Amino acid sequence: MPLRQEMETARFEARAEDGTVHVVVEFTVFIQMVTFRGPAGWVPEGKAHRLETGGAVEALADGSFRISATDLAIRRSESPGP
Repeated sequence: MPLRQEMETARFEARAEDGTVHVVVEFTVFIQMVTFRGPAGWVPEGKAHRLETGGAVEALADGSFRISATDLAIRRSESPGP
């Protein structure tokens, strides 16, 4: 069975239509590829998202997110320009 490792790869604010701001943490799941000669390295397998507080977040096809516990839709906040 391949080894899996999850690493935080991004963190950003997301805003709901009601104005509340939530911090979303993106994790990349890596699996260790193994050959007959031994480990070949870590390869990204997929991404997962959670709120900073640990709550589950679902990534949607349009680039927004949905907080699983409340069904609240949130969208990545625009970063302020220079």
